[in-house]
Amino acid sequence: MKEILKLDHIQKFYGNEGNVTKAIQDIDFSVQEGEFLGIMGASGSGKTTLLNIVGGLDHYDSGNLVIDGVPTENYRDRDWDAYRHKIGRASC
Repeated sequence: MKEILKLDHIQKFYGNEGNVTKAIQDIDFSVQEGEFLGIMGASGSGKTTLLNIVGGLDHYDSGNLVIDGVPTENYRDRDWDAYRHKIGRASC
C-alpha cells in the first residue's frame, strides 16, 4: 500500500517564553491509502490541533508532515492553498 500521510515527531506549542503550552508533543504515525483512522482523547489533548495541522489550517513548530511522499517543511502559502483545495475537492 502507498503511504499517503506521515507525521514525524510533530510538535505544536502556543504562547511565549514565559508561558508555553504544549498542544502536541512528538506525534508519530502514518496512514496508508485505503485506511481509516480514528482520533480519540480527552478534552484538551490536542485532537483539533492535530486535525488542523493535517488539514493545512495550522502549522507545526517542529517535526515534519509528509503528504504523498512530499515533506511539507518547505511548503509556502501557495502550496498549502493547493493542498487544502485538493483535500476539499476529494471530500465532495
